[in-house]
Amino acid sequence: MTKADRAARRAADLEARQQRWLEVEKPKFRAEVRAAVERRGLASFMNDTRWRALCEAVYAELPFPPAFQLQSVLGEREPLADPEALAGGWGGWSELGDAAWAVEWLRVVPRHRRPRGRLVADEVIDCADAFRRVLERLHIPYREDEARTFWIYGYAPADPATLTPPSETPT
Repeated sequence: MTKADRAARRAADLEARQQRWLEVEKPKFRAEVRAAVERRGLASFMNDTRWRALCEAVYAELPFPPAFQLQSVLGEREPLADPEALAGGWGGWSELGDAAWAVEWLRVVPRHRRPRGRLVADEVIDCADAFRRVLERLHIPYREDEARTFWIYGYAPADPATLTPPSETPT
């Protein structure tokens, strides 16, 4: 088998896996999310269009893609991460778009620590004001907590005016 044959086989395998995802796995996963949303009595506050617009605005209008903690409707309930630990990384906003319909909430830390050396404290770059403007311009319901993190709810059991950060206990 030549290199070209192996490359063609890999490309065909990849295309078959993508086709299976689109035709079988994705509809099954979406049905599981819908069933969990109904069972838990959650209301939808975001849609694919809003998630896509938010992701595009993050890359176009902010100085860096902020880190976030994500809770999926079907995912294990994880303890809340320390916002300062999250601030050391970057967010994978481009990966969020494909399965945004499964996001229960997103906790965004709009600051980034840039190391400056061992003897000098890290520089903290904060884009909270710019992020807040993006959310307001796109009419995305959110809550800001005392740790200066932003909570964006895909689904929640309450009216957006009364949304609060989830407790650390599973629902």
